[in-house]
Amino acid sequence: MRNILTAIIVAIGIPMSACSNKTHEVWVATTATPVYASESDTEARILFTLATGDTCTPLRSIVMKAYLHTEIQCKSGRGWTIDKQNFDIKSVG
Repeated sequence: MRNILTAIIVAIGIPMSACSNKTHEVWVATTATPVYASESDTEARILFTLATGDTCTPLRSIVMKAYLHTEIQCKSGRGWTIDKQNFDIKSVG
């Protein structure tokens, strides 16, 4: 019984750690950055492109394959990015 309980805790804990909430940050684009409609889109399916200085709020992150995908909310809209290095990340509160 104890092994089953441990397995359930691990099964629930891993997905929760792979998807995190980051609403305490503001991301400022340091270069033109593509934003995708979904976390699985490729460079051929850009929803919009952020300009240098655009600000966004990260909503959640997930790991897919080898990339960290982050959902962001910006003035231009809401979408996904894999280019975290293109942002100056500032802590809020």
